[in-house]
Amino acid sequence: MNHRHWNRVLLAGVMFLCLLTGGCGDSAPWRYNPGIPAKPAALAAMTGNGQVSLSWTESPGAAGYTVYYGASPGVTIATAARVLEINSASTSTIVTGLTNDVTYYFAITADSINGKSPLSDQVAIAPSPPGAFKQSDLLGAWRFNVLVSGAGAGWMRGTAAIDGAGNISILTFLDNSGNSSAPTGLFTAMTILPDGTVFQAGTATGFHGELSANQFKDTLVGTATTAASRQIMILQKQVDGIVFSSSDIKGTGKQGAGPLTFVYHQLSSGTNQEWEYAGGQVGQDQAVTYSSISAPTSRQLPGTGSKVASLAITPDGIVTETANGVLPQPAAVMSHGVMSADKMTVVGAMTDASGAFVLRVMQMIHPPSIALTSSDYALTSLAGSYSLHTLTSGTAPLWAYGTLGVDTTGSVSFSSYLNSNAGLTPPAAFMLAMDQQGTLTKAVDTSYNGRLSYFGDMIVSTRTDAAGGSALDIALKR
Repeated sequence: MNHRHWNRVLLAGVMFLCLLTGGCGDSAPWRYNPGIPAKPAALAAMTGNGQVSLSWTESPGAAGYTVYYGASPGVTIATAARVLEINSASTSTIVTGLTNDVTYYFAITADSINGKSPLSDQVAIAPSPPGAFKQSDLLGAWRFNVLVSGAGAGWMRGTAAIDGAGNISILTFLDNSGNSSAPTGLFTAMTILPDGTVFQAGTATGFHGELSANQFKDTLVGTATTAASRQIMILQKQVDGIVFSSSDIKGTGKQGAGPLTFVYHQLSSGTNQEWEYAGGQVGQDQAVTYSSISAPTSRQLPGTGSKVASLAITPDGIVTETANGVLPQPAAVMSHGVMSADKMTVVGAMTDASGAFVLRVMQMIHPPSIALTSSDYALTSLAGSYSLHTLTSGTAPLWAYGTLGVDTTGSVSFSSYLNSNAGLTPPAAFMLAMDQQGTLTKAVDTSYNGRLSYFGDMIVSTRTDAAGGSALDIALKR
């Protein structure tokens, strides 16, 4: 073999090694280019009132997704009447602003800097207003969090299954004392009425609940009496087809959407019997920064602007918060929260640093991939009829439930009311004001802190009641 041939072989070998190592010359290191993402698979849709929930499996290499849809079949990129861009790797979204009883056709692409994937297979679905509730709406697996106020104060959480007849089986259980067996009668067979009111068999616990009327019907809030204690319980259904990822609990780092902003309301029992209201944001690194915190007694801002905790989430929606060691640390760190099917609410029960028992409801102010606009929160979104459940802590704990109405000016009045002292006199009518982030205030009560959910189906608030106790209110739109 001549020298010229050997030189060609040697040069080819050197070039191959350069490509593998990226170590030749001053050029940038060679990296594998995954190319255009694969076609998204398993696109599924669930109907809602004027909206549709979409979910799909992750497409490797995707930096975001685009939803193409319209009211005519055979939707393509060129013919789609509407387009929704999702600038994150989230594998679900809710498309709003749709017309009920009109069939829409949806398809999605996976997007990256290299281009768009082929369109997914198409799905067709028609939004529809909520109808009467049925017993089958209770069927399924549920996660629950319970706060007990008064004698035997504490918290409980676990999972349960409800069958077609309303019979409920507790599958897992944990309380503040570490017990893994639920107390007798915590839940009994449940019956739901056409208006969403839920009763348990028997009257010993005085249980009264309400199922949410949103597209998932996935939140059940109830109150109950056990001996000298009062309870509020929140049950959240595990909805088939909803998968969670880290993109649901962090900011995008993109212009417009930026950090994920949140607030939480919580109520404590036991050694501390106060409400707490806080706000902050979660960055792209999943780190939590507090921006405000308030309570009946003074609170020190955790971290004073630093990243004091980190959030993580499992594919089935369990959210954990881990303190980062920054001082001052939060008094309560959520070790086992449950994210709702619409990915806008997290509920958790925990014990804080003082030994108090805490129930926290955390609300995202906007979806991670969607920048907040001035039209997202308006009094027209607040208007409607709500089923209210309340728990107070203090020297005389109390539960209450009732039905209230809010008109388009923010005027609130009760049409029914009952509390655990057999009180039937409802609170007096009052006015609510709301800002462009859904914050609710009451001019006649400066202790009141309220928040409308992003999709307008729930109000959560904390306040100090007339007797000086702390109260947590949860109102579900009917």
